[in-house]
Amino acid sequence: MRLHLDLSAGIAGDMFMAAMLDLGADREALELALRTLPLPDWSLKIIESTNGGLRGLHVTVDYPHEHRHRHLADIRQIITGSELAESVQQRALGIFTALAEAEGAVHGISAEKVHFHEVGAVDAIIDICAAAWLLDHLGITQVTASPLMPGSGSVRCAHGEMSVPVPAVSELVKRHGIPLQAAAEPGMGELATPTGVAILSQLVGSYGVNSLSTIDLEGAGLGTKELPGRANRLRIFAQQTTDAAISEMVQEEVVTLIAHIDDMNPEWMGSLWDALFKAGAWDVAVIPAQMKKGRMGSRLEVMAEPEKEQVLAALILKQTTSLGVRVQRASRWILPRELKQEETPWGGMRVKWAGGVPRLEHDDLARIAEGQGWGLPEAQWRVIQWLAEAPKRG
Repeated sequence: MRLHLDLSAGIAGDMFMAAMLDLGADREALELALRTLPLPDWSLKIIESTNGGLRGLHVTVDYPHEHRHRHLADIRQIITGSELAESVQQRALGIFTALAEAEGAVHGISAEKVHFHEVGAVDAIIDICAAAWLLDHLGITQVTASPLMPGSGSVRCAHGEMSVPVPAVSELVKRHGIPLQAAAEPGMGELATPTGVAILSQLVGSYGVNSLSTIDLEGAGLGTKELPGRANRLRIFAQQTTDAAISEMVQEEVVTLIAHIDDMNPEWMGSLWDALFKAGAWDVAVIPAQMKKGRMGSRLEVMAEPEKEQVLAALILKQTTSLGVRVQRASRWILPRELKQEETPWGGMRVKWAGGVPRLEHDDLARIAEGQGWGLPEAQWRVIQWLAEAPKRG
């Protein structure tokens, strides 16, 4: 299932949960899964209501008042101590980590030292874990969204009165390239919360116009406050994956070559990278890792077709200080892709099409952004919007 989020009224964690439930997710199964989190007593209230004259679901998490502030390590212990699926736990931890890194940057401390205030409370933990579970439960494969409405004016929080967007939100927006909508009027208040924007940062692949070819389902999650002239309502549009789309997928065999390296000149890694791609690697990743005796090192992962296994293994052993290479064999499903040259009003753009969705060539996008004086998020938004409107132009 593919999703598109209408963020014209912002986003909050409870609104996202409500909208996903309104798409038809199993409420009882969600609550049973969340009950495995080792948290103080809480209750989930889900009602159908209206805001600005339009219907939707409204979700409230009730829990006893807490005086403690949690760190990222506390959150990690809660999530990993649950019975949520590993994939759900990892997604939830990814959202909290993004939030901790943003808060840490704002306060000038490491992510691990951040004291979570509102976002460390039970309701925020429930909101984020629910988001991760719902994405898994509904089988979401792709998410796009409109530019984000942050609100306007100010909001009172744990650090006192702050202008909108609050620092954590503006840091998340900056770090993850989330485009904003201009506020329609002053004094709207906070429409995009740190929890909601952290969910976006780990969920949305691209921002722009709705590129779904059909709307099979629509869910609406309501906020609490009343907004002048508009509904406080997060809309999520869904397109079901069709049998035709499934039939397009191709399965192929792959190998991943792995080497742990902790005693090599890091300047050599760039040359190795180039050599691996020239030798036929499909993908190369270098991941920081802690090795024996606490030494910092790197985990090198190289993915390729099975026929390239021996050549690439020999290259790794020749070009690095590693004395061994592990090999993992697996299969993967891929969508057929087609590379097209599109002539936009701002210059040529190579676009990879797969499953009806465009992927823009970064070098071309960067050239257009520089030539027009745009940031990359704005350039991507404009090009995707132009591509979406191409059929109307004939």
